[in-house]
Amino acid sequence: MASTLLTRVSSMKPPLTGRAGRIAAGAVAALTVAALVNRILARKAERDNPAVGRFVEVDGVRLHYVDRGAGDAVVLLHGNGSMIQDFEASGLIAMAAGKYRVIAFDRPGFGHSTRPRGTIWTPQAQAELIHRALEQIGIARGAVLGHSWGASVALALALNHPKTVSALVLASGYYHPSMRTDVLFLSGPAVPVLGDIEPYGIADFEPAAMAFAAAEDLRTSASAGQVP
Repeated sequence: MASTLLTRVSSMKPPLTGRAGRIAAGAVAALTVAALVNRILARKAERDNPAVGRFVEVDGVRLHYVDRGAGDAVVLLHGNGSMIQDFEASGLIAMAAGKYRVIAFDRPGFGHSTRPRGTIWTPQAQAELIHRALEQIGIARGAVLGHSWGASVALALALNHPKTVSALVLASGYYHPSMRTDVLFLSGPAVPVLGDIEPYGIADFEPAAMAFAAAEDLRTSASAGQVP
């Protein structure tokens, strides 16, 4: 075994030297610092924003959700870059809970819900997860509201489990690929390797980059006469 290890070591390419080596070392150092800062900020954010609801375990995924009100069920599914708190802040949960039983989920990887890396989390995969979670918490049928990317999950849920969905409300749904600058920044977590690195440093700089991209999209639309 030792001879095999020596053979592998001797066959390795020499490390980068000169300017390329300094650039590589600088990049590694920057990522390391960013990862440490991100870890500190993430822990602070979790302390400042504790889970507001309950948890249900489905196929190894720990889903965070809130359950408010009574009556016919209404299920809320948020979009990318969002979480339960967005529905809370808008007042939607409080208003709907006055008449319905409102279930709002943190989709896998958002808020306090986990996102196992061994699964490709397509709308269909997330719809299956939500369906099984609803079964566990005693929801057999209800209206489903999906916002943005969550609209794709809501549609998949309705198509694959029509008996579960009594009505669909689709808000700003993202149904077909289109040339949007922000997609470049939101697609990172789905890319192998990059998706593992991104949450530990790169993601810290994404909000500013996304804001710039959104402003550019608005400027381009205005120049084309698409925005009044």
